[in-house]
Amino acid sequence: MKKAIFAFLLLYSLQGYSQEMWGISNSNYSGNMGIFLNPSTIVGAPYKYEINFIAADFFAENTYIYFPQRYKIIPRTITNDVAPGKQYFFRTGGGLQQGYSHILIIGPSYIKNLGDHAWGLHSAFRTEASLTDIPTSLAYAFYGNFRTPDIFGIRTSAPKFSLAEATWIELGGTYGKVRFDTEKHYLKWAATGNLLIGMNGLYGDFRKTEYTILDTFNTVFHNVDATIGNAIDNDGLISFRGAGLSTTLGATYMKKHNSGGFECNRSNDKIKKYDYRIGVSLMDLGTIRYFRKSQVVNVMTTTDRLWTGIDSADFSAGGINPLIATNLTATVEDKGFYMWLPTALSAQFDYSFTSKIYGNLSVVKRIHFTANQIARADQVNLSGRYETRSFEGNVNFSLYEFKQPSMGIGLRYKFFVIGSDRLLQLIGLSDVQAFDFFFGFKWQFCKRPFSPGPDCALTTNIFPQKTNFFPAESAEISQKSQKACGLY
Repeated sequence: MKKAIFAFLLLYSLQGYSQEMWGISNSNYSGNMGIFLNPSTIVGAPYKYEINFIAADFFAENTYIYFPQRYKIIPRTITNDVAPGKQYFFRTGGGLQQGYSHILIIGPSYIKNLGDHAWGLHSAFRTEASLTDIPTSLAYAFYGNFRTPDIFGIRTSAPKFSLAEATWIELGGTYGKVRFDTEKHYLKWAATGNLLIGMNGLYGDFRKTEYTILDTFNTVFHNVDATIGNAIDNDGLISFRGAGLSTTLGATYMKKHNSGGFECNRSNDKIKKYDYRIGVSLMDLGTIRYFRKSQVVNVMTTTDRLWTGIDSADFSAGGINPLIATNLTATVEDKGFYMWLPTALSAQFDYSFTSKIYGNLSVVKRIHFTANQIARADQVNLSGRYETRSFEGNVNFSLYEFKQPSMGIGLRYKFFVIGSDRLLQLIGLSDVQAFDFFFGFKWQFCKRPFSPGPDCALTTNIFPQKTNFFPAESAEISQKSQKACGLY
């Protein structure tokens, strides 16, 4: 089922629409862009309030299809200068192929940090998809439209593989607090709880697939044992089809935590915040129950079934189930199904070399326990960053699936964040088999947002000589106070 299985994931991945946004998620100023990795980041943060206007992360990667570097496909796509003709190629050889895609759009969100505890509210639109353990030979047949003479007449047996995709709106709340704070040891924790409004959902559990491609038009399926859950219709993406709940849990330990480094003013840039910190988190534990316009297809073919015209079949989202029922031995049931989220465990180690220079090592390990679950990619990331209240720069190196290397960069200037964890592929300096781009507009405050007066309260240590202010002096003081907060 070519388009149903691959196009939504692998070709989509190369059209350009992070995973974890490594360029910002580990920052002390990550705020709402960091709670998806570890929600405890908001507790005791060096700001008192955050308002997120919008932030987004677009990511996709696969191990099979790639564009050679010489085509510079992403820059030319942006400038609408793509040459006609085929420009993508396939990886050859044996083995199993993987593919992952991810869209995260963080809508209006809010954080209030009270020092020893914090809470926040967030809204988000999310799409997650995965395809795991697909044999290279099967990928070749699908992407060749079954018009692949070099494999005509060869009986092929594919091992177990799975695919999953879900789109949902997420409305969440986060609460965390400091567990203990001593001269040498500091521990904080937080939990996020989410209400999930399910839209599209699809999974496929292919336990056995044995076939022979006879010619351009005909394929014989000898043995198929599969289950497909489908809550995708042609009435559009924004349609309510299910509901669910999820959580992300996190805790962070700091060695020699210095509260002065987390004060909400520019002086904290000169104070080392900690020697090191270690974070652990359980990410995206939850499920969506699809119950509206949902079907489950059970395929059981143990005798030869000829599928004529498979190379030109219309595998649109709403037509998958009738095609399978017509051409294979299958039962179609109008019933609901569960889709589990891309659960993972993560650990983050952050070392403070100076008050502004940090090194970070983070690991994400997926927990994949059922076929009707989106798989999260395994990752390890090593990064270095320069961090102050008003500016931050991050350079990082990732091993995706613990083997695919890539370079990334992230920048933050006051309220604006931008970056990519696939920088060389984004700008056309390496072969392209992935895409990643993230950005955000968010404001962090030292006092209640938009209330009168300067953002930082005037203190005698900032202006010891000032006691009574005339209007001109007040304007000068307001400007200096904002500079003291790093917000002017």
